[in-house]
Amino acid sequence: MSTTIFVPIPCISYCLFKLKVIYCVGGVISPLLANIYLHVLDRTWKEEEIQERYGARLIRYADDFVVLCAGPTEKILRGIRIVLARLRLRLNEEKTRVVDAQEERFNFLGYTVQAVKHPETGKVFALIRPSHKAMARVKAEMKALTCQKALWLPTEVVIGKLNELVRGWVGYFYYGNCSRPLNKIKHFLEERVRIYLRRKHRQARKGYRTVKFLYGDLGLYKIPTTAPWTQTAKAAGRR
Repeated sequence: MSTTIFVPIPCISYCLFKLKVIYCVGGVISPLLANIYLHVLDRTWKEEEIQERYGARLIRYADDFVVLCAGPTEKILRGIRIVLARLRLRLNEEKTRVVDAQEERFNFLGYTVQAVKHPETGKVFALIRPSHKAMARVKAEMKALTCQKALWLPTEVVIGKLNELVRGWVGYFYYGNCSRPLNKIKHFLEERVRIYLRRKHRQARKGYRTVKFLYGDLGLYKIPTTAPWTQTAKAAGRR
């Protein structure tokens, strides 16, 4: 595409910066460095009015981003490559793809986004929920915290670690159409705790199956099972 769409990139001296950045990849400071480095892309988008001119909205977090396009997708993609090349960066081709959001789903920041038609109104809306990968990852972590190797730990320690894990996961994924995924995670968590207790005490106590025991006696974190938007709808008197 024509380079006149994008603002000139100021000259940057990389000789002292390169060695410091290369060893920070994957570290806690990586998102900050990515934001500093890719601010040029954000600035280009705003100053050249890419969204207004081409109907292309840039949504970026650190070095992960999606572009929602109503206009020429290939032209926008070429422009992004030009800007990144000037920064001596390149797209990860394995993770970069162009999809028709009306027909295909895509994943971003642990969420799966898909356009679906409402069964009652017929209106198309964005269905946003935790991705299968995100669900599998938290299940694997819960399983690791309640496996055979954890039997020697006091029960309160195991419950505390589970609560910390699940509370953080829910805090991030309590958004969009999360009711069904949260229900699945809640049932999985309850079953993992029951398995852990049966193995630890070498008996199948009936009390382990009661909600009162899990959440009352043990203090297990209770995962909400209704999406936040349903609470807003109830407060507004809508169904």
